[in-house]
Amino acid sequence: MNDSRNNQENIHSGNKPFLVGVILLVAIFCVSGAWIKQTQNHIQTDMEQLSSLQQMEAEQLRDQINKANSHYLTEANRLNTESYDPLDPDYLANQLYKLDNSTDEYKRNKLAFYCLQGFLVNGTNALPAIKTLLIDGHNFDLDIKKIYSSRTLRQEIIALLVSMKNRAAGDLLSQLLPVAQDAAEMRRLCEALLSISDGYRSYCIKAAREMYDQLASEKTANNDSEIKSLRSILIEFLQDKEFAIDLMEQKVWCKDNGGVDDNLFIMSYKTLKDSIIPYCYEGTLYQQENHKEIDPNFLYIARNHISNPQSAEIIQICLTNSIFPTYPYECIIGLSLDKSFRSNAGFYDYTPPIERGDIESNAIDPEVIQKANDRLLFLDAIAPQYANDEQMTSVIELVRSNLKHTASTDPNKGVWTTDESTKKSMSELMMKLSQQYVEILKNQKK
Repeated sequence: MNDSRNNQENIHSGNKPFLVGVILLVAIFCVSGAWIKQTQNHIQTDMEQLSSLQQMEAEQLRDQINKANSHYLTEANRLNTESYDPLDPDYLANQLYKLDNSTDEYKRNKLAFYCLQGFLVNGTNALPAIKTLLIDGHNFDLDIKKIYSSRTLRQEIIALLVSMKNRAAGDLLSQLLPVAQDAAEMRRLCEALLSISDGYRSYCIKAAREMYDQLASEKTANNDSEIKSLRSILIEFLQDKEFAIDLMEQKVWCKDNGGVDDNLFIMSYKTLKDSIIPYCYEGTLYQQENHKEIDPNFLYIARNHISNPQSAEIIQICLTNSIFPTYPYECIIGLSLDKSFRSNAGFYDYTPPIERGDIESNAIDPEVIQKANDRLLFLDAIAPQYANDEQMTSVIELVRSNLKHTASTDPNKGVWTTDESTKKSMSELMMKLSQQYVEILKNQKK
């Protein structure tokens, strides 16, 4: 009984350390859990505070960046306004006023073309500023040799206006006509305006005439080329028939040495057509009176209108007025309309294009046929006066043969040719006459 109690006491006393350990372990776990939880809470709080701080710093940084960008844009706009502003045509014009040929080439080209681009962006809104710039005559050179041989600011502005191709730009260009700087600019303005509308023709004629009258009233050796250029603009380009007739009536074509202004006659012929024949006849008589060779342009025009009595008389004068033995024959040979006639007939083909026929010998055209018949009538009229001249008669008959072929309506007529013996005799004739021609030239030089 006592042993049993002692054993139980021993058991109870042996379990006490174990229980104490368990209790301590549980206590440690509890304390550790509480510490971990507390630590987690602190960390979470610290993270939230750090996140909040970082967010505040990010917002402050964004504000600083926005302020910096705003400052940068403001400064950039200020600098842009000081250099070039494509939205302000007046400012662009003022920038161009600051440039001239003394300005650095790179800067001059860069800023000038930037301003021109700005004008183009503004369109018709830029026209008032452009007008002031052009009327004032401000100009300088632009170095764009890869595109043009030489250009100026004024030329580029005019080109810009032309590119707009509208009535507003055309009206501005027309206002520049009275202040055109020279004949070259007058032509550019006229070309530009007529490319927009033919309605500007009268304005161009008026301005070109005024410039011509001013230069002609103070004619000097220096402005002679300008006067000739303005004549070309008025007569050839603007087709001013009244101006051309005025010059003919005033006998501007007369030269003091007894010659004529052949260039004036040719350009006037393009506009006046057969209306110029009376003046050609007058010019022919003027040269004949002054013992001058008749201008070949008169012969060329007369052949084209050979049915006109004055044209026929011009050719008659050419046949008898030259000191050169080849010239009468050339007058007859030139009546052929066949561009291959000379080579096919055995003549040297050295004539300039203006003197040479331009029709294929086998062509059938009513207008050409009429011309050929008119020339045949002329040959019939002059043939009797050469009845005793075997050489001239042979040339007349050869040309007559060619003209008859041209006037033929036979669709199978083919190409005109002649026999080899005729070719040989014609070649020998022209060779002999050419030698005489050379001798005359030698004697004139002595």
